[in-house]
Amino acid sequence: MKPRIGITSSVNKRDYESDDRDVVMLPWNYPSIVEQCGGLPLILSEGGDPDGCVSAIDALIIAGGRDIDPATYGRDSMPETNDVRPSQDLWELALIDSAKKKGLPILGICRGHQLMAVSYGGFLHQHLPSTSPYEKHGAWGGKWSNHEVIITPESKLSKIIGLSSQVNSAHHQGVSDPGDLEVNARSEDGLIEGLEDPSQKFVMSVQWHPEALGQESLVSALVQAAI
Repeated sequence: MKPRIGITSSVNKRDYESDDRDVVMLPWNYPSIVEQCGGLPLILSEGGDPDGCVSAIDALIIAGGRDIDPATYGRDSMPETNDVRPSQDLWELALIDSAKKKGLPILGICRGHQLMAVSYGGFLHQHLPSTSPYEKHGAWGGKWSNHEVIITPESKLSKIIGLSSQVNSAHHQGVSDPGDLEVNARSEDGLIEGLEDPSQKFVMSVQWHPEALGQESLVSALVQAAI
């Protein structure tokens, strides 16, 4: 049997069959790249019992999406933090906690990278365009840009994708404090772009979107760790 890779999704208001419905959403390239890498993608919807969800999968991907509510890490919200869903934050944090306890491989992507830091006691920059020295870090608000990341030698991430990589950028929040995770990648302006828990077989997060880049090596490593 292929390893079952659970991928989180977001609930958004959309016109779908009728006006203004709550719709479970996930970009197609997430399940697509998991399948390409030999996994069986299972889309997880908010509200499912976290322990039950984790018991049904072999690895977990925390996908990208909306902003994280600063209340999850004890901060007040800035005006630019205006697309939050606290129930999603709490559900995904519970998933991460359950997956860690069960020793499941975990990969956080973009929002998932930021939430992994919060899960390990870290904090976020809420709006990079007004945070020195990251004012020109990259695109956000539905746009994309590209930049290089430098990867820490001897990190688990370096063994998967090497010592540098060209990555994409589509975010305005970023990790300011990794908590108990180790930093394994930074952009040229110093922003934390990758995190890992060296005590675990595979607990890792990246600020970029490997599924949009077609970066199969990272997703394949997750799938292999789930076998």
